[in-house]
Amino acid sequence: MRILAAGLMAGAAMALAGGAFAASPKVEPYTWKSVEVLGGGFVSGVVYHPTQKGLVYIRTDIGGAYRLDRTTNRWIALNDALPRADGQLAGALSLAVDPHDPDRLYMAAGEYTGPYARGGAVLRSTDRGATWAKAELPIGLGGNEDGRNTGERLMVDPAQGAVLFLGTKQGLYRSADHGATWSRVEAFPRLHVTLVAFDPVMKTKTGETAIVYAGVTGERGGGLLVSTDGGVTWGLVTGQPKGLVPHHLAIDANGAAYIAYSNGLGPNGVTNGAVWKLDPDTGTWTDITPIKPSGADSFGYGGLSLDPAHPGVILVSTLDRWGAGDDLFRSTDGGKTWKALRDKSEHDTGGAPWVRSLEGKSGRAMGHWIGDVDIDPTNPDEAIYVTGYGLWRTRDLTEADRSGRTHWRFDDEGLEETVALELAAPPGEPLISTIGDIGGFRHDDLDSAAGSRYFDPHGGTNRGLDYAALKPQIMVRTSDPTPTAGFRSTDGGKTWKAFAASPPRGANIDTGRIALSADGARMVWAMRDAPPYVSSDDGKTWRPVQGVTLKDKTGSDRLDFTPGSDRVNPSRFYLYDAAQGAVLASTDGGESFKVTSRGLARSGPLRAVPGIEGELWLPTTQGLMRSTDGGDSFKAVTGVDSAGLVGFGKAAPGQAHPAVFVWGKVGGVEGVFRSDDVGKTWVKLHDERWGFAELRALTGDPNRYGRVYLGVHGRGIFYGDPSPVTK
Repeated sequence: MRILAAGLMAGAAMALAGGAFAASPKVEPYTWKSVEVLGGGFVSGVVYHPTQKGLVYIRTDIGGAYRLDRTTNRWIALNDALPRADGQLAGALSLAVDPHDPDRLYMAAGEYTGPYARGGAVLRSTDRGATWAKAELPIGLGGNEDGRNTGERLMVDPAQGAVLFLGTKQGLYRSADHGATWSRVEAFPRLHVTLVAFDPVMKTKTGETAIVYAGVTGERGGGLLVSTDGGVTWGLVTGQPKGLVPHHLAIDANGAAYIAYSNGLGPNGVTNGAVWKLDPDTGTWTDITPIKPSGADSFGYGGLSLDPAHPGVILVSTLDRWGAGDDLFRSTDGGKTWKALRDKSEHDTGGAPWVRSLEGKSGRAMGHWIGDVDIDPTNPDEAIYVTGYGLWRTRDLTEADRSGRTHWRFDDEGLEETVALELAAPPGEPLISTIGDIGGFRHDDLDSAAGSRYFDPHGGTNRGLDYAALKPQIMVRTSDPTPTAGFRSTDGGKTWKAFAASPPRGANIDTGRIALSADGARMVWAMRDAPPYVSSDDGKTWRPVQGVTLKDKTGSDRLDFTPGSDRVNPSRFYLYDAAQGAVLASTDGGESFKVTSRGLARSGPLRAVPGIEGELWLPTTQGLMRSTDGGDSFKAVTGVDSAGLVGFGKAAPGQAHPAVFVWGKVGGVEGVFRSDDVGKTWVKLHDERWGFAELRALTGDPNRYGRVYLGVHGRGIFYGDPSPVTK
């Protein structure tokens, strides 16, 4: 039998469930599809191939890169195979294409640069992102940090395709073998590089492009550096504007460089900016800013693009123009005159009508966080600009030069970048989601965002979600920034009413998780860094629960509670106390709790089994734990090495116990698994094409055997069914 680590369950009754250690689980064929929301996250950059007609990629800060399939008009995700260990490589800091080889694609990957983060890497592909090779870097990359909207900072030398430069927070790196190995450019200062650009007018003796620009920022502000010897030595460009950070740079056929500047990295915190033109032959700088920020109308400039077939055509975007609203400006004479596009533009939300409800403010026709805008170099009528919740594309950009009326569509089919923080599939009801930043949905139609109900009010970031197991049309949810922070529905999530009050909240705006009793009459709510509270009057009043310890094991005031409710007995609630490593139980409707088990490893959300009173499953870093006595004792499920999430679905034919789904490691294999026999045996539900690197939510479907819903960090919501679909 498997021997548990000493101290794993000190103070709790322990045993092992099942028999001998299980072999590596078999893979059961599953069909996976996205629950359609469309967009929902920050698209941080767009990269068109300069010569291959129609070839375009986008990058996202936490959801990897995509390529547009022109036949279906859908975006194809390119990083879904990333395993859990490489989950942070879904932060696509920069993309690069080879001008002479349209099949080559490069991605600077990594979400964070702090000591807690995985190191960065450069992914390289020779089949347009269908498969990748990986080169590890000695530093982290901040694909989800400030400045991710600038660039591109990863570039291929147009004269020598094997040579690439990569700008990082610690200076410049170079590869001479198609990205397989990298070394730091020692002569380059250790500054935060925002962009890299080649000017192909000159070559070195080795045939590489001689003139290379790099935008940087540091403690003394930003600026533009230049090299005239292929990146060996560097110096500041003379005469440039002071105190501004280069965001985007483009060079026209005559060698003139156009730069969009802001006084910060963005995508937030920008209050000033400008657009400048540099004539490298004379060293002359010209301020061509469309409109200058002033007074209350503070903002910067983010995106900038040129039409290579029509010199003098420029498209730029404002950034963080929160008061008057962001805009696009177009010039056809090199920046001497400009035309604003927003007021005459028409925006079609396509399959995502929720977008307008999200914005809901005057002057927001264009959206926010327009950190990049790009004209298709092979089609002057097509352009794409990015926002904090997706992208917009036009097919009639040159109409701006005639009537001024450009038409934009939310062309985000296939692009799913939401972060579902909780999922619920009540009996007889559709899937319900709570989502970071944008709110959540009642997904009446899994395959159509237009066929689903967007929460009203949406409430920004929604975290907690629960339904009454005996009255599943009663639901509650929590949201961060709203005054009451909690909502209740009595019609299955079709309509919502705000709680009359909320528990006291500290400095942390994270509203945490909430549990609803089986009959819908009581709630236990635990906000982040706060003690749990109970309400028995639909949220009109709240009172602290009794019996909880408000300090961690060291005596510090660290509070980390996750509540859950019994799915049969309305009087029973449970709490997982992460600071104590303990499970607490209540039999009086959440008024008071007592510790039932201690010494538990770090855990994901505790889940109660539908239809069985007192049965709890607890996913932990040291295995999957099961209790059949209301938390008084736990048994480790044999073969599960670690677990992050657990959920339940309809029982298999001939079985009484609900199917169990787990995200974790089973038999030494990581992935998403299902057990039909209460954890005795497991099957893996995906092959290597799916990594499901980081899940934030998981639940089975009580109405359809085998179906499971996954909230994948930065890749939206997936639903999986056995192949062929079993009804």
